[in-house]
Amino acid sequence: MTVDRISKEELLANYDTFLFDADGVLWTGDIPVPGAIEWINLLLSDPSKKVFVLTNNSTKTLDQYMKKIEKLGFGHLGSDNVISPAIVLADYLKSKPEKFAGENIYLIGTENLKATLENDGGVKCFGTGPDSIRDHTDGDFIHHVDMSISPRAVVCSYDAHFSYPKIMKAANFLQDPNVEYLVTNQDYTFPGPVPGVVIPGSGATSASITAVTDRQPTVFGKPHKPMADFLLRRAQVDPKRTVMFGDRLDTDIMFGNANGQLSITSRQQNNETEEPQKQGWISKLLKGQNTDPSSWQKQSHSSLLSNSELMYEFMTHNYRPGEQDAYLDAFGKYKNEMNAKNPSIELVGSWTCSYGRTRDQAIHLWRHNKGYEDVDSSIALHGKDSGIRAADNDVARLCGRRKNLIVKSFSYWREPEQRPPNHVYDLRSYVLQPGTMIDWASAWAKGIQYRREANQDVGGFFAQVGQLYVVYHIWAYPSMSDRNDTRHATWAKPGWDATVANTVPLIKKMQSKILTPTRYSQLE
Repeated sequence: MTVDRISKEELLANYDTFLFDADGVLWTGDIPVPGAIEWINLLLSDPSKKVFVLTNNSTKTLDQYMKKIEKLGFGHLGSDNVISPAIVLADYLKSKPEKFAGENIYLIGTENLKATLENDGGVKCFGTGPDSIRDHTDGDFIHHVDMSISPRAVVCSYDAHFSYPKIMKAANFLQDPNVEYLVTNQDYTFPGPVPGVVIPGSGATSASITAVTDRQPTVFGKPHKPMADFLLRRAQVDPKRTVMFGDRLDTDIMFGNANGQLSITSRQQNNETEEPQKQGWISKLLKGQNTDPSSWQKQSHSSLLSNSELMYEFMTHNYRPGEQDAYLDAFGKYKNEMNAKNPSIELVGSWTCSYGRTRDQAIHLWRHNKGYEDVDSSIALHGKDSGIRAADNDVARLCGRRKNLIVKSFSYWREPEQRPPNHVYDLRSYVLQPGTMIDWASAWAKGIQYRREANQDVGGFFAQVGQLYVVYHIWAYPSMSDRNDTRHATWAKPGWDATVANTVPLIKKMQSKILTPTRYSQLE
């Protein structure tokens, strides 16, 4: 049975085993789905609940997969909570020692899959890595391939080195009916971070082998029976009290339906005009709201990159040279007017520029605690309220140029918090290449961990209104000397260089400004 609307209370009362697809449901790329970590931890804290992540991805060993899970924030999940086709296939090979123990397997797949099958399945694999037609002939056709090794099975999975010689070898090995044809999964594509880019998966490779040989494989991933049987052996689950959360109708939801489980899909196949929800469907579930998970996959990038309803505003004022004191007095009156008329619009940070492209400049960071409702309120107040209009005009007379951007905070950054006095602030602004925001977030979701030890991270934001594809990072240091020492220490950490290497190509323009807090700033 498939549903598209259910409450947390119904789930907890009626189900004991919770099955989750991974990429696309718990996370996308390297970004956790809002609320997913909290939902998993809630289930794991209840001894009466069983939790399993059923992934069709066999490109990682279990150890590698667990490192990714921990890095994403799902550290409470253990290795017994994760099931992949590689694990199920290795278990199958090991369960038939009379046929497979120590025997050869022709593998169209990755080195990581080879390691899993050899270490856990007790077999010897050959065939991984590049196998180009130029290794066999200078012409257009191959008329002979090396058949000197006789495998007990052909295993087909995702293989970035998939080639014509591999198809030919597999087809000739499978002419022997005693050679088993085994496939990890038949997902034709992988989910990816860049919309519109197709990433072929295991199903694309196995389809060609099947077409050439006219052999039907045994498939070990969702929605096929071997994974369900493995789950039943490991956990003795009751299908009627089991729920499957997935994003693919042809694998996840079909798996749940075929095994008598409740299935919840996070991908909407119809009704494309429906407005996206403002937060992740798992977040809504945790808050006790009756939830339609299908709309999560249709959220905008901003909904995927931020799990906060808060909106922020960067206000940049270039005041006239020599007028800093008069400007700050006028701005203080404007701030007081805003606080009086709408207290939920809060001035978080307020600085003047000590070093940067423009010297006579003030930058203010406002938090709109009610989100776009506060933005609408601000627009109305600036248009109709005489006190705010007068105070705003007084500020304007002292400025040569003013601009403001509406931004949201990245989910992997903290929200800006009050700090004790005597910090210097480094505001880094980046203009990214269009279409690269997800890649930027994926790299920084890992990279931010290298910058947290010295409590230097203040806030990370991306533009919603104004100049788009703009990112702001704010860092705080006790002094410029501390800034220098901290940045040098970061470069010494293994892995930080990868963050830089992955993000620099995404940048069109960048600059740094050293900021000094004004008397109005919560960030001092």
